[in-house]
Amino acid sequence: MKLKLSHKNELDEPWPTKQQILCIGGANLDRKIKVKGAFQLHTSNPSNTRRQSCGGVARNVAENLGRLSQQVSLLTAVGDDAEGEFIVEQSRLYMNVVPLQVKGEPSTGVYTALLDEHGELIVATAEMDIYDQIRPSAILENIPLITSSRLVLLDTNFSMNIISSIIPLCHEHQIPLVVASVSASKMRRLPRNLKGVSWLVCNRMEAEAYLGMQFTDDQQLLDAARIFHQLGVQNVILFRGVDSVVFTSQDGTHGQISIQHIPEVIDVTGAEDAFIAGMIYSIIQGYPMEQVCQFGISCAALTLQTDRTVSETLSLNKLHSMSKQLYGIHSQKFVFFKGMYFKEKDT
Repeated sequence: MKLKLSHKNELDEPWPTKQQILCIGGANLDRKIKVKGAFQLHTSNPSNTRRQSCGGVARNVAENLGRLSQQVSLLTAVGDDAEGEFIVEQSRLYMNVVPLQVKGEPSTGVYTALLDEHGELIVATAEMDIYDQIRPSAILENIPLITSSRLVLLDTNFSMNIISSIIPLCHEHQIPLVVASVSASKMRRLPRNLKGVSWLVCNRMEAEAYLGMQFTDDQQLLDAARIFHQLGVQNVILFRGVDSVVFTSQDGTHGQISIQHIPEVIDVTGAEDAFIAGMIYSIIQGYPMEQVCQFGISCAALTLQTDRTVSETLSLNKLHSMSKQLYGIHSQKFVFFKGMYFKEKDT
């Protein structure tokens, strides 16, 4: 595969318009292994090896958005290998791909997930050394791609230097920026100055890793969100386990949205990426924070019911239908009181 360092899109066309959403971060090969029966440590476990598919947080979010009829581009890194070629070719069905190619070692990133018989994650490995080979200059040579976007999604696969360059760039050009955590360890790549981050999405463990604190109750989660606000983040969404998400804003608005039970979970891989895509779609539509979370949860629900990292049946109609199924024909009505949303009682 012969891929050059891209500064414009493949056809050397003008930069995308403000209608474009840009996703910056990981694109890798996903390999899933599902254990048959109960998982046991320190012994051999019968399993099924699933076929490979494209993965990576930024790439998955971009594909979800593409399937939701959004114009989207992906700025990522791939190796000069068959895996990189496969990812680029498959991804171009749903997005404009701007691949930063690394020749030789390391190769294209590979994510391997071990799932239990219910599709829940047991453990995962991530071979992502390729992202450490990308220098900030390679990203900043694509500044027009960033500044011409209506919204940027940034995951934490790239180095701290790159992340620390993109955040103030978006702030300077008033580009809404959504930052998605990848893992607890990569959460530490975020700088301490987060001014310019419009939305931060992470779970409790990732927030603990970044802040160096432990949170055992809802009040401590809200305290954590307030620290993120003090560091510059405008809006924070925290996954509170598997039952709800907590949202907060710098203006004091905060609330909690329940994650409705999904009767048949086939595979959890990609669910958080789908959540982020659903919330980005809602942000673009100008929905309030509670609906942003509801659409995120609804998009994740569609992914949980498939064995694919990105649901092949995802569409705007499917998303709105799932949202109605989980949260009613109309979005839930909330009353704002003393800085917090409360669900109205049914009448």
